[in-house]
Amino acid sequence: MLSRILLVISGALCLALAGCIEGEEQIWLSADGSGRIEARYKMPSAVAKRIGEPAELVRVLQEAAERDPHVEITDLTHTTEGGGITLTFSGTFDNLNKLASFPQRQLRDASKPDKRVQAEVLFGESAMVISDDNITYDREVDISWLLQSTPATKSIAKMPALFGKSRLTFILNLPGEAQESNASSQSEDKLRLEWNFLLKEHATGPMPMTARAALPASKPPWLFLLAILPLVFFVQNIRSRKKLEQ
Repeated sequence: MLSRILLVISGALCLALAGCIEGEEQIWLSADGSGRIEARYKMPSAVAKRIGEPAELVRVLQEAAERDPHVEITDLTHTTEGGGITLTFSGTFDNLNKLASFPQRQLRDASKPDKRVQAEVLFGESAMVISDDNITYDREVDISWLLQSTPATKSIAKMPALFGKSRLTFILNLPGEAQESNASSQSEDKLRLEWNFLLKEHATGPMPMTARAALPASKPPWLFLLAILPLVFFVQNIRSRKKLEQ
């Protein structure tokens, strides 16, 4: 479904049908790399009509998720209001890296496993690494490959202004305070990062997102107590011997 949405958005812009298109994705990430995702896409009805039958799009994505042990769809709906359509999607995943590779693993043609599908563009490439005390997040979403895939969309790469005010927003909710990132903004508690990208500024290059966050202490306090008890007994034993010697 996402592949068709992004492809239609590009082609519709060339046909002056797009108007203002908005996409927002929000991820809640846990310390073990699992989490949940919510995404919403708004577009004019003229663009939406070119996507195809909504029920068919829903079926394709749901069947793909059913085949995948790492991703589960919890909601997939579309609403029409004010001459536009809004598509919403939500789901859970057991590993963020597996979520990023979902279209590659489930939507590629089995007979052509090396041939990319358009949905991979929106999911992008993601590399999450978890260590004992921090988690790093690196992701790139690059629409330039999609724009070069058909003659109808190549003109956008040459004239990015055709995107107008269309934008993509990515929000990442971290399990610990962000220590560094290239986010457009962050919350006061440093747990929520937000990236805002105007499509016209990224028609020929990637939209990079990087972040590093500290993870909450994973070792329970009683482990610290167990570790310090032998030292306490050792010191107490030395004191007792000194008293006896006196």
